Amino acid sequence: MNSTNELIQIGAAFIGSIGFAVMLKIRGKQILYAGIGGLLTWCVFLAAYDALGTYFWSNFIASIFVALYAEVMARVNKAPATIFLTAAAVPLIPGRNLYNMMYGIVRQHYHMAQTNGVTALVVALAIGLGFVVVAVLMKYVYRLSCFARKR
Repeated sequence: MNSTNELIQIGAAFIGSIGFAVMLKIRGKQILYAGIGGLLTWCVFLAAYDALGTYFWSNFIASIFVALYAEVMARVNKAPATIFLTAAAVPLIPGRNLYNMMYGIVRQHYHMAQTNGVTALVVALAIGLGFVVVAVLMKYVYRLSCFARKR
C-alpha cells in the first residue's frame, strides 16, 4: 500500500468518525476527540495489518486501542466512554465486506458472498473481543482502586 492511499484512508477515518459523532449528537470539543480517535484507530489498524497481515489480529489490536482511548477520553472529559467508543470505532466496521456479501447473494455469486461474509464475521468478532478485553480490564482496575482506597 502506498503512503498517498494510507493518508486518504486516515483522512476518511477522521471525517467519518466526526460525521458519526455529529449524527450521534455528540457536542462541543468531544466531536474533535471522536474524530481524532477514529484517525488514531485507523493508524493502529494499518500498522498492525502491515506487521501481521491478518484482519482478525489487526482489528483486535485496533479495537483494544479504541476502547482504551474511549476510557481515557471519558475520564478527561467527564463523559461516558460510549460516546467516544461508538464514533471512534466506525473505521473498523467491515462495510465493504458486508456490501460484497449482500451483492454476492443478490447476484447468486455464493462463493463471493461466503468469503466476504466470513471475513465480516471475523472482523466483528475481533472488534467485540477487543472491547470485552478492555471492559473486563477496566472493571478489575476499578475494583483494585476501590480496594486500595479502603486500606
